[in-house]
Amino acid sequence: MNTGAARSLWQFRDYGRPHLRVLSLGILLRIGEMLADLAQPWPLALIVDNVVGGRPLHGVSGSLLGGFDGSSSALLTAAVLASLILAVASGLCDYLGDRVMNGAGERMTAAIRADLFAHLQRLPLGFHDRNALGELTSRLTVDTDRIDDALVDVFSTLLPGALTVSGLLAVTVLVDWRLGLVTLASVPVVLVVISRYTRLTRAAARSRRAAEGALSGQAAEVLSGIRTVLALGGQQVHDRAFAQSNRATLAAGLRSVDVVARFTPLVEIAAAVGTAALLWVGAWGVLHGTWTLGVLLVVMAYVRNMLKPLRSLSRLSLTLAQGAAAADRVAAVLSEPPSPLAPARPTAPPPTTGPPPPTRGAIELRGVDLDYGRGPVLRHASLSVRPGERVALVGANGVGKSSVIALLAGLYEPAAGTVLLDGQPLAEMAPDWLHRQLAVVPQDTFLFSGTLRENIVYGHPDATSAAIYRAAYRALVLEFSRELPQGLDTRLGDRGAGLSGGQRQRVAIARALLRDAPVVLLDEPTSDLDPDAERVVVRALCSLMEGRTVVMVTHRPALLELADRVLTVTEGRIAELPPRRERTLRGEPRPLRTPTHDRG
Repeated sequence: MNTGAARSLWQFRDYGRPHLRVLSLGILLRIGEMLADLAQPWPLALIVDNVVGGRPLHGVSGSLLGGFDGSSSALLTAAVLASLILAVASGLCDYLGDRVMNGAGERMTAAIRADLFAHLQRLPLGFHDRNALGELTSRLTVDTDRIDDALVDVFSTLLPGALTVSGLLAVTVLVDWRLGLVTLASVPVVLVVISRYTRLTRAAARSRRAAEGALSGQAAEVLSGIRTVLALGGQQVHDRAFAQSNRATLAAGLRSVDVVARFTPLVEIAAAVGTAALLWVGAWGVLHGTWTLGVLLVVMAYVRNMLKPLRSLSRLSLTLAQGAAAADRVAAVLSEPPSPLAPARPTAPPPTTGPPPPTRGAIELRGVDLDYGRGPVLRHASLSVRPGERVALVGANGVGKSSVIALLAGLYEPAAGTVLLDGQPLAEMAPDWLHRQLAVVPQDTFLFSGTLRENIVYGHPDATSAAIYRAAYRALVLEFSRELPQGLDTRLGDRGAGLSGGQRQRVAIARALLRDAPVVLLDEPTSDLDPDAERVVVRALCSLMEGRTVVMVTHRPALLELADRVLTVTEGRIAELPPRRERTLRGEPRPLRTPTHDRG
């Protein structure tokens, strides 16, 4: 593994610290496996030199097996038993080492995946606007899987292979320095080949991951909009675009395969040259009595044992290169600063002190600028809303009305100016407390897979059954849930499939009622509804607005009638409309007026 790949994976070293003891045990088991492998050829040398060749025992073998000297059958039995014991010991250490170290790799990857998912949820909305959903999903799933493969291979292949090759070379030199030098002579050639092709493999892996990420993003976008595709017959357009991206991904994959296909044979050829040289020198030494046939067999066994980890290391280059490329992509996301208004991950029990008092609901924008990167949307916008007041924002499409709601909800940070709640900037507030003060009903309510009840309690999972029932009753959810097979426990389809737009909006209102937040933000909550559905949703909104500060974006008369003030957004600025004869604007909020529509 080259230094670039090592640096990429080393970025995640902190995830290994909780597993240092386990990894240390795994390293000891790998050392035990290496020692057993180093000892395995010696029983064969004992049989060749001392049992078949009749040479007397001497040195270490004489000290250990001196009692068997003179009895060929006893020495043969001892050698065979030793060979069997060493094989069992090597296999046992290999099994336990894999279990221990690969398990640590899996746990490290699970922790990386959990942190990446949590971090993605806490990144500013602007980051998600700039990145395709499929691309981010690919980093969360495919890239973390590639990191997992790389970490597991580091523990199961790279580390044992490096220990084995190092140990075999060291013992070969100790057995006979001349044979050791011949063996070492081929190592630089192998290392050069490995270094060269590891760099090529990593570059190919990066190109492949980029192409795969783009392909995933394109597929996710199309499948997310499958209703539009089916309705407008756009399949052929997407077929052509997908085919082009698929060809780019295929080309990147074939380049990666070609590099690996050339790499492994070159490593084996370089190792084979060294083996041939060793065989010639070793046989010449046996013929001239420089060393015994048993010693040559041991050294040849060591060289043969070196070929297996070298082959594994050569094939490992692609996995490590892909893992390094994936590690860079995941690290790039983790390095993005989270939104200052995002709640922190729970790391300790909540404090025993009581929560801060709820906000009074005074809202202010002071000279706010907002830019999504495509030009300014709001320019020095200012707004002041008194506690309990209901303010409606109107204006042409694209002038920044929804941007005001997004700023108040903490979805974006202003490029300039300040957003305040009760006179305090949002950025200085505790995120958990801030989100409890706000209830948002968007234009298009997103429902998660699960039951109707689970979607209502989203954002307030500790709500009691009585509170859930009251919220569903006031939001008029019970009117249609009674007709569902399991009522509030009916499972919904993807994104709430099976419910009408008005029904989804009523679920959003029930969510907001359950939160009981002092500030309500409405973004065109009835714009896509037919008149009958609108009447029902407006009735539910009346319950939600009661006694709360409300800022709403709307152009529907039924909601405008509920506002104390109507402001217009024009060219990125907010101004108050002149009074209309049919609306009397007061200095203080007036009681909520419920429209006298029929129940629809």
